[in-house]
Amino acid sequence: MRGDSRSKATARRPAAVAISERDMLEDARLVKQVRELRRLVPACREPCGLGELFQDAATYIENLQVQVKMMRMLLDKLSDE
Repeated sequence: MRGDSRSKATARRPAAVAISERDMLEDARLVKQVRELRRLVPACREPCGLGELFQDAATYIENLQVQVKMMRMLLDKLSDE
């Protein structure tokens, strides 16, 4: 045999990267922010991935913008009378 193929595979495999305290804090902060976003978006389908969460948040924001636009139009109309 030419050699142990496992030792060659191990040599090519990248070393495990240690997670720093800063990375863990940023990860915890991200988890908290995603949890908060799920709480704020009423249309959020549970359970959903980040893609669906962001899509639901975008749709919710668009709906809120339409509601604000309609309220402004109604206020302008009532102010003119």
